[in-house]
Amino acid sequence: MEHSEWHGQKILQAAPEAFIDVDIEADGVAGYGSILSIGAISPFGREFYCELKPTGDKWLDENKKFSEQHGLSHERLLAEGKDPLVAIREFAEWTEDVVVAEQKTNAVFCGFNASFDFPFIDLYMKEAGVVNPYGVAGFCTKSLAMALVSKHKTYWDWGRTKKSGLPQQFVPDGDFTHNALEDARYQQKIHLRLASFLCSNSVL
Repeated sequence: MEHSEWHGQKILQAAPEAFIDVDIEADGVAGYGSILSIGAISPFGREFYCELKPTGDKWLDENKKFSEQHGLSHERLLAEGKDPLVAIREFAEWTEDVVVAEQKTNAVFCGFNASFDFPFIDLYMKEAGVVNPYGVAGFCTKSLAMALVSKHKTYWDWGRTKKSGLPQQFVPDGDFTHNALEDARYQQKIHLRLASFLCSNSVL
């Protein structure tokens, strides 16, 4: 493990909350599409992964095509995927187990663009009648990166929070593969590097 990742991991492990990096693959957007897979990893290395049956006939063609190119075809998932209500309950239970096992106060949903992933998870939990263990908001590591990619206090450029726009010290080897668990692991590495830097340096 790269030193800054190791340092960042210690920072997250010591936090009062369980900062869980989550990634989903989907064929649309929340309310108009289905979660096809969920991947998650805690700072202590506990992992979750499942693939889900599509919930209906609403999707965005571009998203559906992209998902199929990465092994998440509707045909296969309708045959092999887990019932969405069962899957989301299992994810909520896994999250609660992490909080208890790691003796944390609650869970924090972390996403590399949490505004895409969190609404899907929250909607599915509401549809399943599950209390969302992540509360009402997600923690976006892209937003965290804004503190680092700004040239000075009055310079803001959201486009530079893409992986390709980050300083190389925050970009791990490899890339996003669009397997939800592999991407959760990868985004966690970025998260750990950002945490290490921000907790070791003054950025103001």
